[in-house]
Amino acid sequence: MLLAIMIALLLFFSLMGMEIAWAIGISALGFIVIDRMMGGGVPFTLVSQMMVTGIDTYSMLAIPLFVFAGDLMNAAGITQRIIRFASAVVGHFHGGLANVGVLANFIMSGISGSAMADAAATGTVLMPEMKKKGFPDAFSSAVIAAASTVGPIIPPSIIFVMLGALMEISVGRLFLAGIIPGIIMFVAMFGITWWISRRENYPREPKASGAEKMTALWQGLFALLAPVVIVATIVLGIATPTEAAAVIVVYAMVLGFFVYRSLTIAAVFRAAGRTAITSSVIMLTVSTSGVFAFIAVSERMGEILTQAMLAISNNVLVLLFLVNILLLILGMFMEILPILLILAPILFPLLGSMGVDSVHFGVVIVLNLMIGMITPPIGLNLFVVSAIGGVGVIEIFKAAIPYIIVLFAVLMLITYVPALTLYLPDLLMPTKPH
Repeated sequence: MLLAIMIALLLFFSLMGMEIAWAIGISALGFIVIDRMMGGGVPFTLVSQMMVTGIDTYSMLAIPLFVFAGDLMNAAGITQRIIRFASAVVGHFHGGLANVGVLANFIMSGISGSAMADAAATGTVLMPEMKKKGFPDAFSSAVIAAASTVGPIIPPSIIFVMLGALMEISVGRLFLAGIIPGIIMFVAMFGITWWISRRENYPREPKASGAEKMTALWQGLFALLAPVVIVATIVLGIATPTEAAAVIVVYAMVLGFFVYRSLTIAAVFRAAGRTAITSSVIMLTVSTSGVFAFIAVSERMGEILTQAMLAISNNVLVLLFLVNILLLILGMFMEILPILLILAPILFPLLGSMGVDSVHFGVVIVLNLMIGMITPPIGLNLFVVSAIGGVGVIEIFKAAIPYIIVLFAVLMLITYVPALTLYLPDLLMPTKPH
């Protein structure tokens, strides 16, 4: 009963627009207060202990570093260079700047590790230009919102870092596991953009000459190498994911100060300030989710959920489908972090006991949550592009439906063909036999 009240409070506060970290924390605190009033034994000290325990891990240090690196790249004008390169390569296809948005977000995903950051960076540059070219506002917004969902799938990924720390999974293997699914997502979204644009006869950009393509490649080359640097340092054993995050910060500063000469000391301080704010919000959410998750596990939420799912079927293929549907529904009403931090300790042991690889399932769960970012009422990417383009969230969602369908098809493919996620990790970072 108390568990149901806690979950109901969380949904109520979330739908009322309260910041998710506070909604989670107050819901958990409400459970403890009511439990104590009813003579229960859950101590108030649990709150402070679990909040500290949730973020007191070495892997978590990678989060502010990756956020800082992404912000530095944007401050150094990397986004514009990537967009120029993408325009030279795919701008002449049906869809023009819409194709550029898909490719630019795919490239940006290897730098920031955040879907919202990619949507904001590419949307700010491309959406006004698409409007000038005659693209419908809703379509322009939907393309950017959907294309940016690849951000946390391609390494580096802030969500993979948190998932690795939470479930004690190799972050390096998670990074590698996201590469092929990320490429499949890009190809699928590029294909649907091309098809829609060809059907609607949307404008194309003039075809770039070979010299123009080489110039765009040279100007963006060092930015394009950023994800390669990250993956290579991890795979070659040069650095841990946390150390690789520090390496990419230095790499971004070298690019900004000495190669492009577009970064200033003032810009670095501004980026550091934004990073501190963003990281504090993430860490507070992780902290309060730790309390919520501990209570949920103590109250046998995992057992209840497991029994409910097993009552429907004990076939692992059916259970994977049910988990996908559950996550997609929750993704419509809750933000990514609480879903991940609350359900991961429950779902991973359940599916692990049935032979589902934790790295494979990690990619599946994150892809689910990415689809949630373009579905109302809580789809954060929709709100980001809505604020940039001044288009209603529901209008954007309607225009994004073809992308949601395509991404769901990709999700099913990734779910039921584990080799797509496990091939690169097993090839480059094989686990040691027990």
